[in-house]
Amino acid sequence: MKDDQEQLAQALRTLAHRQPATPAPVPDLLRRGRRARRTRAMVSAVAGTALASAAVVVVVGTGGVGPAGTPPSPAASVPLAGDGSPPTRSPAPRSLDARSVLLAAAETAAREPATSGRYWYTRQRTSQPVRSLPSTGKITGKPKRREVPFSATVASTQESWYAGEKGAPSRTRTGQDPEVTFASSDDEAKWRRFGSPALAPGKPATNDYDMRLFFQIGNHHFTVGQLLKLPTGKDGLESRLRRLFDEESPSDWWPAKPDFTGYVWAAASDLLAGPISPGTRSALYRLLAEQPAIRSLGEVTDLRGRTGMALALATAGNGDAAAESRLIVDDDTAELLAHESRSPARSAPLLQVTYEDMGWVDGLDERPRN
Repeated sequence: MKDDQEQLAQALRTLAHRQPATPAPVPDLLRRGRRARRTRAMVSAVAGTALASAAVVVVVGTGGVGPAGTPPSPAASVPLAGDGSPPTRSPAPRSLDARSVLLAAAETAAREPATSGRYWYTRQRTSQPVRSLPSTGKITGKPKRREVPFSATVASTQESWYAGEKGAPSRTRTGQDPEVTFASSDDEAKWRRFGSPALAPGKPATNDYDMRLFFQIGNHHFTVGQLLKLPTGKDGLESRLRRLFDEESPSDWWPAKPDFTGYVWAAASDLLAGPISPGTRSALYRLLAEQPAIRSLGEVTDLRGRTGMALALATAGNGDAAAESRLIVDDDTAELLAHESRSPARSAPLLQVTYEDMGWVDGLDERPRN
């Protein structure tokens, strides 16, 4: 058991200091780090033994790697070396940066098996703050919007079946499990004094389409079949996305057309929830790893309680527009768990989309078998 703990300690030290000599791939080290965090309580129970002194845990995004338990204070005594001088300290460990996280996801995605089906299925939970209320009055034929004197968030679930075959119908089920959450009891009281207006969507609706639904890369629409034909190499995918980027009209973007990094990032939030091949998914992660300004926020928990690695990119803000966009990726599977938009003017996210399920099915109303 001592040998196992020493191997784990060495693997995590190697990960923290970016030593390339380890035989284990990055995703495996990430998973070992996760297991170490989950066993922190067990290690603390045997503190003071040689086993506990060898155990280390990864703290991604909040300080790197250190021994289990509370770190010593700066005033703690330091043992001296044989000549009476203080021992040489190793460089301070660093947390995983965005490039490392994305390259790890690329390796994981490349190893996933290719699957297929007649429909691509997604189930997503969307949450966003209530920003305005409809009014029965009209001005120049357009409904008035009333300012919201309280703070509330509304969430609902949508299921989608994207047909892969030309001529096959597609389907969405919207407005499922609506939920309204008030920021405080005072906000709920203000809502009641305001007349308790409806905030969540009405009854769930089933919508059938005699056409294929689309995914987006910028302002370009792609069918399921077209996504499956996207390049599976990083260079080929970059070339394709740059051509699409050059074709984009600045007038189609608000508040302004993004740079190429922002363009790839925006495409990723849609493509990673779509039916792209494992090769394309891996290439997309590798392309993201080369983009500047993407930051790692470490391990976070999504609205369903699942843990993943959070990545962030600052975006053009204007008034209430988002100033930061985030992706949460499962480091065990390289699947997209959620994406969200935030503004410094609001404590709550402007938008949160949590992907509860996705995968191939063979018929409408079927769900993937997980």
